[in-house]
Amino acid sequence: MKIAIFGGTFDPVHAEHVNIVKAALEQLEADKVIVMPAAIPPHKQGKLLAGEQDRLNMAKLAFAGIRGCEVSSYEMNAGGPSYTVRTVQHFRQKYPQAQLYWLVGADMLRDFYTWKEPERILEMAELVACSRAGERVSFSAEQLRFLTKFRKGFRVLEYAGKDVSSTKIRVLCAFCEDLKPYLAEDVIAYIESKGLYRIQRVREALAYLKPTRRKHTVRVALMAASVAGQYRLEERTVLEAAGLHDIAKNLDASAPELAGFCPPQEVPAPVMHQYSGAYVAEHALGVEDEDVLNAIRYHTSARPNMSNLEKVIFLADMLEAGRDFPHVEKLREWFYRDLNECMYRALKYELRYLKREKRDIYPLTFRAYEYYKELRRN
Repeated sequence: MKIAIFGGTFDPVHAEHVNIVKAALEQLEADKVIVMPAAIPPHKQGKLLAGEQDRLNMAKLAFAGIRGCEVSSYEMNAGGPSYTVRTVQHFRQKYPQAQLYWLVGADMLRDFYTWKEPERILEMAELVACSRAGERVSFSAEQLRFLTKFRKGFRVLEYAGKDVSSTKIRVLCAFCEDLKPYLAEDVIAYIESKGLYRIQRVREALAYLKPTRRKHTVRVALMAASVAGQYRLEERTVLEAAGLHDIAKNLDASAPELAGFCPPQEVPAPVMHQYSGAYVAEHALGVEDEDVLNAIRYHTSARPNMSNLEKVIFLADMLEAGRDFPHVEKLREWFYRDLNECMYRALKYELRYLKREKRDIYPLTFRAYEYYKELRRN
């Protein structure tokens, strides 16, 4: 008997998860695929946006029509961190004669070495990896690394998933975007009925944005959310800051939302909306989180000694997928590696651009550059 186990947060489960299960059933000639929503994933930073029961229910809806697939609540019932070694051991005892496989994405394959007792996992199950479009993973290089470390290889599914992730879907849901290309209709209906992934202030902010500004804001949110866990930020906080960062971009100075707003002196026109945006967020939408307000307040100019949230919003605004300028790809690489280094390089580029175009340089931006330059030197 061949049994493949597919673990994950499934927050939410999407079409590519379903396609991976179908590919595993066919290519591994598996008798069964067990889908395993995690309770507390050890490798994830920050809390999950949907609760255990909701994620379990969505998984049951998504995989209901696939013969040979079952959704297990084992990890949720077991409680505590969802260590793979404990789960594999449970199913090894339950199916002592079965050939067990553990399905992982390319990103999880790279992190497998950091898992709890990886050698023990490989004694009980064979690792099976699958790729996703846009991922920069060399399976041949990983295979060599794997052989060197564990004296055995892993199997690769001949299926490359589309470039979609649960993070992307949560962002699209928060911004009221179309989910039909990514989720089963039953799952969409469940999300809507439960109000999952809804961030009220983000939805309110959409009314202030013109169509092109809204598209930009969604791209900023996608980029910012992709590093929330890496930089130990709560995803909801990141999405709120990203969703509101340009809220005043298209507001006239006479708008009622700006009643009482006192513009700072000698601020270049392209920078002013960061200050008015923070004012609208606080006074019209009731934002009280000072970190969120500062992320809005300095997302165009930057400033010395920014918080991680401020840096992420500033850089995502500058480097989102719709931007196209020299060295943007290199700056994006730094965004995913080192925020302070990326801040230094991004501000250096911005100052050169402003000088070349003979535009006003806001003193706060120059001070921010000097700060990150000095930080880099030390």
